[in-house]
Parts: sequence; structure tokens; C-alpha cells
Amino acid sequence: MILFLALLLLVGRLFYPFLTVILWSGLLYVFLEPIHKRLRGPNNIKSRKTMRSRLSALFLSIFGVIIILIPLAFLAFKTIQQLADLLKLSIHFVEENIDKLRIDPQNQIGSAIQSLLGDLYDVSTFDPLRELQSFLASGVNQLIKISTSLIMNISKFVVTICFMVFTLYYLLMDASSLGDTFVSMMPIAPQYTRLFMSKLRETGRQLVIGYFLVSLFQGFMMFILSIIFGFKNNLVLAVLTAISSFVPLLGTTVVWAPMGIYLAVNGQLVKAIVFVACASVIVATLDNFIRPIVLGEQIKIHPLLLFFSIAGGLAVFGFNGLILGPVILILFV
Repeated sequence: MILFLALLLLVGRLFYPFLTVILWSGLLYVFLEPIHKRLRGPNNIKSRKTMRSRLSALFLSIFGVIIILIPLAFLAFKTIQQLADLLKLSIHFVEENIDKLRIDPQNQIGSAIQSLLGDLYDVSTFDPLRELQSFLASGVNQLIKISTSLIMNISKFVVTICFMVFTLYYLLMDASSLGDTFVSMMPIAPQYTRLFMSKLRETGRQLVIGYFLVSLFQGFMMFILSIIFGFKNNLVLAVLTAISSFVPLLGTTVVWAPMGIYLAVNGQLVKAIVFVACASVIVATLDNFIRPIVLGEQIKIHPLLLFFSIAGGLAVFGFNGLILGPVILILFV
């Protein structure tokens, strides 16, 4: 058993550099396999090795990777572009309304805030413009680092795409034989290994459908609402909404509430009330209705556990932790 664990660690270390390729290729395989089965014809050993099956696997491998990565690359480019515009708009908004945003300890609201904070902070020293500029400076520096890293890793990105196509092709062609090889390697009863593999597969599929697609749908609804109510930088607002849907308790409120405040401060009180009402109904409560329908009784995770599993996964595994964190938690629970 000790020898097996030692070898397992070595094999894991051997494959770790390709974790991104294996993880996302496997996830695409889960969704593309039913299509491949229909395209290749009868489900038997002979049909799996025919030219029709090979062409189907090749087409789906290339199509699956491209149809995911091209929109993501476009979304990332447009988001960064609009984020720069949003930063300028934020500074302009604070400069125009700096007197309204300052906290005066002499009035009723300022006095209440000061009494609540006590000696921890003197609200009279609060400078909205300075605080915003400090926040934006750190954000811009981080954005520059990310952009520089992306540019420097373009060649690595291209190689990763090629590896994903290659991996996805062989998963579609030989998943059953690869599964048999994995089962034979495990020092436990084959039925338990197959049960684990089945649960892992279903967990990944339901996780993407039940959580990530719902969050994308919330982002899409915010995109539509922001256009209707005349907001700029719609794509950034949509992305922020999709991300914030994983935040426990507050959720998408951290995005649409400031948007409502922005309208109110600019003298559009009725428009602000209507927007907040629409956002709270259409966006904020969307997951409460759609997610249970999609997931049923299959996966039930407390929002706090889901949030920390994603945050912890990102901290440990990087971008891959977006999937690995929740999957590990679900398998454990």
C-alpha cells in the first residue's frame, strides 16, 4: 500500500503540469460525449474505431475547444477595455458628487456613523476621492500585471489549446478503455472505483449547469437591464454580477445596489427605484428559482461552503480551482 501511494504521488507529480489541459478537456468531454455517440452511430466496439467515429471525435474536439475559448478571449478583451472606461467614470462621478459623498459628523447621519465607529475612525477625515484613487491604483496595478502575464504567455496558451484538442480527441475515442485502465490501477474493488468515477463525472456536469450556467444567466440578465436603464460598460457589470453570485448572503446585491445609488444620487430617484426593483426580482432571486429546478435533489451545498470552496480552490489551484474546489467539497460531502 505504501509503495502504491508513493507511485501514485509520482504519477500525480508527473501529470500535474498538464492539470489544466486534463481538467477542462475532461469537462468538455462530459458534455460532448452524448453528441459524439449520436454522430458515430451504434454503440459497439466496431463503431468506435470507424472513420466516421474518428472524424466525429476530431470535429467535436476542435469545435468544442474553439467555441469555448474564442468567446472567452473576446469577453476578456472587451471586459478589460470597458473596465478602463468604468474606472474613469467612477473618478468623474466622485469628483462631481464629492460634497454629497463626504460624511459630516455635524449632521444626523454623520453623527450616527461616528457614534457607531467610536474612536476607531474619524469620519471627518474621510476623503471619497482619495480613497477611490487609492483603491483604483491597486486595481490598475493588478490589472497591468495580469495583462502583461497574458501577453507573455500567448505561446503557452496556443500550446495548451493544441493539447486540449489532442486530449479531448482521445477521450472521445477511448474513454472506456482509459477508464478500464484507471480501474485496474486502483487497489480497491472495481465497483467502488467505477462508482467514484461516475459520481465525479456527474458532479462536474451538475456543477457547471447548476451553478456556473446560472451565474452566467444572471450576468446576462444584468447585461440586458444595464442597457435598458442606460448604463455604460454593460459587459463589465455583467461579469461582476456573474462573479458576485457566488458571494454568500449579499450575492449580486453588491453590484446592483451601487448602481441604484448612482441613479439616485444623480437625481433619477424614480428610475433608481424601478431599477432596484427589477434587479432584485429578475437578477437577485433568479438562482432561487432556476438552480433548484436544474439540480433537483442531486447537489445541495450551503452558499457559504460553496463560496469558500471556490475561494480556496482558486488560492490552491489557480483558475482550475474554480472547478476543483467545489468538486472536492461535493465528493467529500
